[in-house]
Amino acid sequence: MKEKVGLSVKQDREYLTAENESHAKLVAGGFMPAGCTKDFNKVVVFKINNEHERGGKEVYYFRNWQEAAETLCS
Repeated sequence: MKEKVGLSVKQDREYLTAENESHAKLVAGGFMPAGCTKDFNKVVVFKINNEHERGGKEVYYFRNWQEAAETLCS
């Protein structure tokens, strides 16, 4: 389930379950889900390669956690 527009309560629960599972998959894959942009249109995911070095992280933007997990953890 990709969008959360006009959903019933059951569909909303399925969407949120899928989002939570995708979030857990990102964390298990070594990524750091960091929230969303200030306009709430994209979610932000970090990949920290070297925390002691400037520029030692990669930043990714996606529409939702499901898209992020499909792209980064495949």
